Amino acid sequence: MRKFLAGAVAISLLVACGGGGGGGPEDAVTGFFDALKAGDIDKVMEYVPEAEREEVTDEDREAFQMIAGMMSEIEYTIVGSEVEGDQATVTVEITFMGETEEQEVHLKKESGGWVISEGAGGAFGGM
Repeated sequence: MRKFLAGAVAISLLVACGGGGGGGPEDAVTGFFDALKAGDIDKVMEYVPEAEREEVTDEDREAFQMIAGMMSEIEYTIVGSEVEGDQATVTVEITFMGETEEQEVHLKKESGGWVISEGAGGAFGGM
């Protein structure tokens, strides 16, 4: 089950390459998960670094659409956060298909907003 969740979120993060979530780091993580649950790839893309945008392929978008329905079942709670300058860590409790994991999501400030600074392996690789 953990590998499935890691894979599902990994695909979402690999597909989701983009702009910057305004507000604080917790707002960016909330925006990311809400967009993930809604299956809104364009909105998800706002919460990962701009430099990764060009790497998104049509296959990535198709993979996201295939798992989007399952992602609506994710439940999450922000447990806490730490901010040090332009870097932040948000701790999130994620429940999916009856399993709960606590994970750290690492963010950085980019273009005035917060984005998830690590790829799928970094931010969610431990699931």
